[in-house]
Amino acid sequence: MSVHQKLMQARIALQGKKLSKSGKNKFAGYNYFELAAFLPTVQEIFLKLGICGVVSYGTEKAVQTICDCEKP
Repeated sequence: MSVHQKLMQARIALQGKKLSKSGKNKFAGYNYFELAAFLPTVQEIFLKLGICGVVSYGTEKAVQTICDCEKP
């Protein structure tokens, strides 16, 4: 299976999880997802599918590169 197919499976698996928005913007009055709310679930899914997300941070943006652990 290609890394793109694995990533699509990961997206579908994450959609099926019941995640709650743990962050709250009191000024504007809306809730949002914090990393702690979904990152552990994403990591479990990635491990199961044999992919790894590597994050690199720049001054203005962060980039996540998805690697296939089975076919590096």
